[in-house]
Amino acid sequence: MPYKSRRSGLTGNQLKIIGIAAVLIDNIGAVVIQRYILMEAGTMGGRLLAAAGEGRWLIAGQACRYVGRLGFPILAFLTVEEFVRARERGIYAIRLLATAVLAEVPFDLAVYGTAVYPYYQNMMFTLFIGVLVITALEWMEDGAFQTTMRARSLSRAAYGMAVTALGCAVSWLCQCDYNVLGVLFMVSMYCFRRSETAQLISGVVLCAVESVGCYCISALSFVPIMLYNGRRGTLQLKYLLCAFYPLHFLALLGIGAWIGKGA
Repeated sequence: MPYKSRRSGLTGNQLKIIGIAAVLIDNIGAVVIQRYILMEAGTMGGRLLAAAGEGRWLIAGQACRYVGRLGFPILAFLTVEEFVRARERGIYAIRLLATAVLAEVPFDLAVYGTAVYPYYQNMMFTLFIGVLVITALEWMEDGAFQTTMRARSLSRAAYGMAVTALGCAVSWLCQCDYNVLGVLFMVSMYCFRRSETAQLISGVVLCAVESVGCYCISALSFVPIMLYNGRRGTLQLKYLLCAFYPLHFLALLGIGAWIGKGA
């Protein structure tokens, strides 16, 4: 069996909720605490800061960011799983792209305070690029495609490395969240999907490198990932991330506006 099928452990739905919760905690730290409370002196945020003490808010904000490091690897892992099992891969990719586009303005407003910030893009673009790369890698299994590669004296390894490098380059040029390491993580989860050990080793290494400034804490995301039992769960939550991602930025903007009003 190419996928896990244990009866015990975490379902895909439970794993998705853990990943979403981590992303929410991360952005509470980044937007509500670090941007509004710690930077809005003279407003309600300033009074909250004075009441609780700056040091405590600094610690709280940093703790939220550390917990948030677990979110992307979990959601990227599930994106690969859902892609492999999806009947309509094109529709799945379009859904990711639509979510990324819809979330970009709320993301820019919440994180940077402007409706258009072209120098950094939200993580859904990284998931979309990763799906495009693994789609191209999947084509290598097609018989007609393999015949074409042999006719042009192309090896599967060379093609795979070229496609992966292109995806990494696009994510870096667009400055997508988690960019190169995010794409490499998704490629490793796809290529090693039949080996839990290979997924664990490659994933932990990439997560550790990505979060080296946070004591490599992203590697801990593999605690819940390795508990995944390969089952979706009873509820239909395939649209949960797509709905949550743009809406949670709007909610955080509302909280930030309330903090910034003063009174």
